[in-house]
Amino acid sequence: MKLHFQHLRRTDNIGDQACSPYDYFDWGDATVSDLRDNDTPAYDIGVYGGGKIFRGLATYAGVRQPKSALNIAWGVSTVQSFPISMRYMQARRRMSIVGSRDYGDTRFRYAPCASCMSQIFDAPPAPEHNVVFYAHAGKTSKMGITIPNDIPVTDNHAASLQQALAFIASGKIVISNSYHGVYWGLLMGRKVLCLPFSNKFGGYRLPPHYATAKNWQNEIRNAVAQPDMLGLVRAATLDFKAMVDDHIAARS
Repeated sequence: MKLHFQHLRRTDNIGDQACSPYDYFDWGDATVSDLRDNDTPAYDIGVYGGGKIFRGLATYAGVRQPKSALNIAWGVSTVQSFPISMRYMQARRRMSIVGSRDYGDTRFRYAPCASCMSQIFDAPPAPEHNVVFYAHAGKTSKMGITIPNDIPVTDNHAASLQQALAFIASGKIVISNSYHGVYWGLLMGRKVLCLPFSNKFGGYRLPPHYATAKNWQNEIRNAVAQPDMLGLVRAATLDFKAMVDDHIAARS
């Protein structure tokens, strides 16, 4: 039985880079490659993930496998702006099992981003600042967001997961228009204020407080902490892994 993991490795967004369950669990000699690679090895079970890539599973070369292969989407975003999308429909047909990171999408099993299993969340360092802003590099200026000079800021083009999490941990209050910035802030038990730019921000297991590009500075005091978030998403991740492991065992 050959197990293969595919994610969007070649991306500037550290959130996409950090999503692979292969980075947090041991599956022995399983192989890993980028979804856009054309030389994906033959496999019995393929696991796909990486945030907002679900519609791309209809076209990525690595998904074009024999019908005998079991294809599993893990921690993908399944919500979309339009009620009907041919690419989403095609992606669902290519996947044998879909694990959605969007809590409340009852069409699929809940499978949050596997980065919740990082040991960094077990004991994040004490905050150094009252407020920090973790920005989406491609959306912040388009949203018209202006960040005051006295608020430390970085974006989701961090060099590593460790660097991104260290910055988020440095704030008592985390403001973010990045999906993973909000997610990781909640996992650390920080008070979080989310500035959404699409409906993908509505599926957290426990919600942050929401604001807009215009009123967010007045909403900082209403930022919300969710201390139960880490335990809930880790339990859901382990449940989904157990299901994957059952399929692996059945094919061994």
